Amino acid sequence: MSGYFKFGLVFLYVLLTIFCLLLVLVLSGVYISAVTGWLIVAGWTVYCFSSAWLFAGLYLYFSPIRLPIRSEEERLVSAFTTVRKNAGYQRSIDLRVIESDEWNACAIGVRTIAVSKAMLRDLGPQELEGVIAHELGHIISYDTVLAAAYARARLMTSWVSMLFRWVAGILSFGFRRRRARLSRGLVWLGLVLILLYYLHLLRGLVPLAAFVIVFALVNRVFRLLDLLLSRLTEYRQDAFAHRLGFGRELRDALEKLALQREQPVSPYFIVFRSTHPIIYNRIRRLEQLEDAEDQRRTLNTNPTP
Repeated sequence: MSGYFKFGLVFLYVLLTIFCLLLVLVLSGVYISAVTGWLIVAGWTVYCFSSAWLFAGLYLYFSPIRLPIRSEEERLVSAFTTVRKNAGYQRSIDLRVIESDEWNACAIGVRTIAVSKAMLRDLGPQELEGVIAHELGHIISYDTVLAAAYARARLMTSWVSMLFRWVAGILSFGFRRRRARLSRGLVWLGLVLILLYYLHLLRGLVPLAAFVIVFALVNRVFRLLDLLLSRLTEYRQDAFAHRLGFGRELRDALEKLALQREQPVSPYFIVFRSTHPIIYNRIRRLEQLEDAEDQRRTLNTNPTP
């Protein structure tokens, strides 16, 4: 169910960003016909939701992610082959290595799974299968597509905020100079405002400022909701790995990860900063799933007379 809520949240955010930007342009005096407006909305929506396909290669190019060497590839392919068989997944997946001594694994775009070299070094074959099963769940459920769409839409609000800060910096330049005087600052501000007036840009300052202020609040709310749904997504993909038969293996991998370093357990940090649940809660959830599975097996092998 969290998958549908996440899609609805991201879709709403994408629409909100483009509608508000169009409103800023209209209030600034830019004429946009109804047909053009709807085409812009449709194009922006398609652009955001296709960014997982469009920019995955660019992300890999700038990230510390590389092709595996032969020994790493053999381990990754062996683990993925087992997971693919249990999942009945037919599409090809690119397997990559994160050049990091920290434990990390992630799904990228719609066909890439990356595991850090530290994980490859420390995990056993079955534990690696549990990790890959979890990451494959992200790809199958299109979690990566939604995450990329949300990030792309939020980037647009960041660009608008940067534009506003740049304009505000120009307006306040006369007040920020060394040995600045109030009269000199007011003269500078007046000259810039006159220039913007003759360039027909003055009307856009108020709606631009309103956009920045509104999205400063909207982004906080959506960020909290996104973090909540991301944590639920992690539980959902843990359950997916369990259904494939790799729950115990994933649990063992998480227990090893918990021993690597001190884990965040502060509810405040998890609620307001973390995309992942408390790792011990994930382990407990997998243990509960295993206990429920054992009980079902016991009932099936020993039916009540």
